Amino acid sequence: MHKPRLLIAAITLGLCTQWAQAAPVVPERLLKVDTLVYCSGMDSPPLVAFDEAQKPKGLTVDLGLEIAKRLGDKKVQWRVIPFSGLVPALLAKQCDMIVDQLFDKPERREVIDIVNYMYSSQAVVVPKGNPKGIKTLTDLSTRKVAVLNGSTIKTLLDAENDTLAKAGKPPMKLVVYNTDTDAFQALRISQVDAYGTTVETAGYYAAMAPDLFEEGVPAFSRILTGIGIRKDDPQLSAAVQQIINDMRSDGSYRQLLSNWHVASDTLD
Repeated sequence: MHKPRLLIAAITLGLCTQWAQAAPVVPERLLKVDTLVYCSGMDSPPLVAFDEAQKPKGLTVDLGLEIAKRLGDKKVQWRVIPFSGLVPALLAKQCDMIVDQLFDKPERREVIDIVNYMYSSQAVVVPKGNPKGIKTLTDLSTRKVAVLNGSTIKTLLDAENDTLAKAGKPPMKLVVYNTDTDAFQALRISQVDAYGTTVETAGYYAAMAPDLFEEGVPAFSRILTGIGIRKDDPQLSAAVQQIINDMRSDGSYRQLLSNWHVASDTLD
């Protein structure tokens, strides 16, 4: 009389075995390699940055380490490249992947593959108290605004300048920097009136120095963010995609974003 229960147990065991996650297929070129090389600007906290001991830290850093672990317990070497040089460095095979806050844009998709791991948005940071009253992009007219070289928000603010011109208003003056650190220093000493950056970086600096900075223009232009891989490396793209999918299934993905207080950026 226990046969039905045994049958159900056998079916359940079979299904569990069928649904168990298979290990990602390690690309052939990496089978005998013990170290993965990651290109990163390493200057976008809380995603990729160096801590006080010059050790890489951040959400994307942790993700990169987990990817290396799931590809056969690989070690990781970080190659620091200015943000605008990340894609050229990847194409020149100076690294295996871009592990940074790389926004998924059509023009990038034309030259590299992108495996998405989160969403991100843009924001504009201003000095504490918002002395210039910057609350919308239109309020940036005539203002000096720091942007990161090669960043998405630079493109967005260039487009906003076109909108201002059509409305008969003076443009903002974009001041380009190579690192977030330099841009925030310029804002701190009033060389610029505002800094256009990501919501994650804006929130990080506002939390680090609440007496110095605050959000002026709130989050806008939500966009997918991913890891960059060469188009001639499809096995690696497939393996990284499987790892992201597996992490979403086993709960480690959501835990990772929660650990860095960006759960709202979770993939749909």
